[in-house]
Amino acid sequence: MRVDLLGIKVDALTMDQVLDQIVFLINSDKKHQIITANAEIVLASFGNTRYQNLINQSSLVVADGIGLLWAAKFLSLQPNGYFYSLIQLLLTGLSLIFFPKYCREILPERIAGVDLLLKISERAIQKNWSVYLLGGQEEIAGNAATNLKKQYLDLKIAGAQSGPFNLNQSNAEEIADLVNNINQARPDVLFVAFGAPQQDYWIQQNLPKLNTVKLAMGVGGALDFIAGKTKRAPQVYRDLGLEWLFRFWQEPWRASRIFNATVKFIYYIVKYKQLIK
Repeated sequence: MRVDLLGIKVDALTMDQVLDQIVFLINSDKKHQIITANAEIVLASFGNTRYQNLINQSSLVVADGIGLLWAAKFLSLQPNGYFYSLIQLLLTGLSLIFFPKYCREILPERIAGVDLLLKISERAIQKNWSVYLLGGQEEIAGNAATNLKKQYLDLKIAGAQSGPFNLNQSNAEEIADLVNNINQARPDVLFVAFGAPQQDYWIQQNLPKLNTVKLAMGVGGALDFIAGKTKRAPQVYRDLGLEWLFRFWQEPWRASRIFNATVKFIYYIVKYKQLIK
């Protein structure tokens, strides 16, 4: 089942179900793209037909954000007027902390991109897949590969390289070099950390040129976490859906992005509910 959030169709799957689906996809005779959708990505696609179509045509779209779990539950409730919708907004928001199972009735689990990358790496060892890390600032991909190898000794890492710092200014030759490097390494799985939506467009455009890659996923800042450049929120923050707050304390310059992923996202979801009911 896929759940509609501002026009984006998000797969209602647990982590285990996603991993089983990934095994099925890699064993198929087609190439596949995964989107790890968070509130910012959902907002970026709203009104952007090209990006929305890309996401909805992907093989898997997972809920990378506690806000998506809240939104799915909130949108499933009958509005019954403006005042009643405000009560629903308050109750569903509080349930994220005090009764999290309630907001997991539609989308069952938050699947963070970094967690999915690590789980795919575990599965890659079992299935003898090789992986390739692409993107991040200088040395990030290499450091992430080193740390992954320490954590998963039997993981086959076919290659790791930083990508263009500005994809909009990349020339055809630079992109061709990236594609050639990946083809020479012959990975099965490609993780791309160019940031959304650039990484998703890049995968869509270049996946057909990658001879051995069966599965490609945009991973945003996941390589920064794995490389040790950025500290991830403690588990208690993640469990309470407050990872955004920890990121704000660490990186206050992200205030505008955090505002979009919280206040602006909630506003658009509330408006969207009135349109679809």
